[in-house]
Amino acid sequence: MMNGLDENMPICQYMDLDYLLRLLGTRSYCVKAKELFPDKRESSLPLKSIFRLQPIEPGSYKGSDSTSSEDSLKKYREYKESGAFLTACWTEREGESALMWENFTTKMGVCIKSTIHNFIASFENDDYEIYCGRMSYNGYNAEQDIMESLFSKEKAYCEEKEIRFYFMRKDDTDLSKKVNIPVNPSVLISEIILSPNIETKAREVLSRFIKQTYKIEVKSSKIEV
Repeated sequence: MMNGLDENMPICQYMDLDYLLRLLGTRSYCVKAKELFPDKRESSLPLKSIFRLQPIEPGSYKGSDSTSSEDSLKKYREYKESGAFLTACWTEREGESALMWENFTTKMGVCIKSTIHNFIASFENDDYEIYCGRMSYNGYNAEQDIMESLFSKEKAYCEEKEIRFYFMRKDDTDLSKKVNIPVNPSVLISEIILSPNIETKAREVLSRFIKQTYKIEVKSSKIEV
């Protein structure tokens, strides 16, 4: 746990309905490498703007900060390799957010609610070390260590109020960029909210199906569209 987070903090994740149904049906939670995120500004650190590496002689470089060339290149490699880290993004925003519905779901979207503790406790294997922290929105700089950079974003993202999880494999022989980790959905999800963009009749059918099949509380969005 980073940044003094409370493990009982409520968190939410916005996703498309098909992702939720796959999670419930397979009892597995999909985690992807950060470099697979569709937003390229988010999928990898802006290495050129952080380091501004410039050649000084064949085979060597200098950074924009005060560190040595060797230290800069070591840090550069660490930052670049972090794109392969398995990552899950949640939000601590209380209440619904039209911004989150728009940016992270299609018309058939849902928001699932949990807590930091329940999210981690829902996993049914012990194959990963999980690091959790609140994102800082002060941007990046070459003075940051790798852990600080992993929990940093540009100011433009501050409305997300993101809580991020990194899954570090205990067995480093598996280099898959997408994994499905077995979970107990009833532990993971305390409540599901259906998108305001889903038509009324469809919301009724979905709500009834999920409640009857998975015994999870389902509510309709309070946002009017």
